[in-house]
Amino acid sequence: MAARVEELEDSIAEVYQHSKVNRKEMGRLEGCQKGHRLGYKCYLVYNSLEDYASASRKCQERGGRMAMPRDRKEQEALADYVKSFFHPGNWPVWLGINDLRSDGLYVFDDGSRVSYFQWRRHFLSSQPDGGRRENCVAMSSDDGDWWDHYCDRTMNYMCEFDNREAL
Repeated sequence: MAARVEELEDSIAEVYQHSKVNRKEMGRLEGCQKGHRLGYKCYLVYNSLEDYASASRKCQERGGRMAMPRDRKEQEALADYVKSFFHPGNWPVWLGINDLRSDGLYVFDDGSRVSYFQWRRHFLSSQPDGGRRENCVAMSSDDGDWWDHYCDRTMNYMCEFDNREAL
């Protein structure tokens, strides 16, 4: 009886692992079919309010990660996509960028340093302005500028997925 129970537990673990892999592949496919394609990446905005950690986890569960614009070309394409997704209106989306480990040292969710920035620059409200309180970065959907926010704030988010074929 104990051997049979162990065998069933192993089977359940195997089914769970296959299910997890399938969820990731389905998420990647959804991102590339419904979202915006750019080179070897696909992006999909989720119109679902989540805090930063939850948004990051949901992207990972879908086989991706939060969007990480690494240069001007990618930033401009994502800004246009987000603007068209929420037009008309301004609904910010979480990006996979934060300075949680060290104030002012912005890194992507994969741990690499951010070298391109698109901070909001205005005489009334230049960003980043949150100091040690606002450690997570969101993109504004009206102009694509970045703002630092409290990480527990809920907002929409954008995931990026690696696509296996050149698009």
